[in-house]
Amino acid sequence: MKVLHLIRSLQKAGAEKICVDICTELNKREDIEVLLVSMSPVNAFKNYTQKIPFKIINSKVLPSITGKSIIETKEYEKILDDFKPDIVHSHLFWSELLAKQCLRQNITYVTHCHDNIREFENFKFSSIINKQKLIFFFEKQWMLKRIKNCNNHFITISKNTTNYFHRVLPRELQKIDLIPNAIFVEKYKKPEHHIKKNQILTLINVGRFWDFKNQTFLLDVAKKLEKQKVKFKMYLIGDGPELKNVKEKSKSLKTNSVVFLGNVDNVHDYLWESDIYIHSSKKEAFGLVLIEAMAAGLPVLTTNGKGNIDVIEQGKNGYILQEDANVFFKKINELTQNKKLYSKLSNFCEEYAKNYDIENYTIRLIDYYKSILNKSN
Repeated sequence: MKVLHLIRSLQKAGAEKICVDICTELNKREDIEVLLVSMSPVNAFKNYTQKIPFKIINSKVLPSITGKSIIETKEYEKILDDFKPDIVHSHLFWSELLAKQCLRQNITYVTHCHDNIREFENFKFSSIINKQKLIFFFEKQWMLKRIKNCNNHFITISKNTTNYFHRVLPRELQKIDLIPNAIFVEKYKKPEHHIKKNQILTLINVGRFWDFKNQTFLLDVAKKLEKQKVKFKMYLIGDGPELKNVKEKSKSLKTNSVVFLGNVDNVHDYLWESDIYIHSSKKEAFGLVLIEAMAAGLPVLTTNGKGNIDVIEQGKNGYILQEDANVFFKKINELTQNKKLYSKLSNFCEEYAKNYDIENYTIRLIDYYKSILNKSN
């Protein structure tokens, strides 16, 4: 079986990470030939892509509502001709545009829905004065026309994304299967007899600094802890367009216990030095980093991002909390003071994370590939 994974770029983010992890695991299988294709030279995963079949192409498709579409597919079409994939598995909307521009009758297509793709949202009459939503409507119609002309299947990653695509897709196109994301559990598992270097309370958050990730709220939590004279460190790991604003707020609040670490390659090392994972996203399609934190034995305190509620068992591996610094403070204080409760949650987290191991995920994915190929024959 030949499987081509197509993605716009390999910036440091969740969808890109699971894409690389899938290809890494598929590449170990003797009955699978995998090729990862990126539409950009941006690559935060060079250590991984050096070990798998990987190509960078200069191809893109930008449909335009004004009739000035950009269609550059020559390099991608050559990949299709040379590799001759049975399956094209696309990640994120920009790669979806390219995949659907170059349809082949003998290929089965998979759309990996890493979030509730905004371009697929149902159009409302009130949106007619909104230029961006008009563009989304045009792109959706462009996409649906092509999906109707190919054997396309959708992978969703949470109940929330599944419900979304059942709502926005025409019934005849709803070939939707829920396959939650996965991680290399062993990579994040804390080494036996590991001893923290820093013995004070340590909180951690990992993620791109987007507006909806809402890291500014974590600064409110930090300020509350400081006012209560709690000795702690809060690690904020990641980069992104909102990082500057978050740093400016931290400076204005004088949150001296907050440490901005930027992008790091060894996230697991920081998880092992932390006690609690805190998450503030207003929307979260799944929350891969929550599983990574659990694999390291960290209980999770998170706001309700809709998709992430699938991986939280309230009071067992963490808590879904309202966006209130006082509420977060009380729960942090409870876990800090109640060692028995903390230990119980930490142990459950480690066991729970094993349900999301990439090896089992890959077995399920291969079975999925085989089933959709059999249906197309």
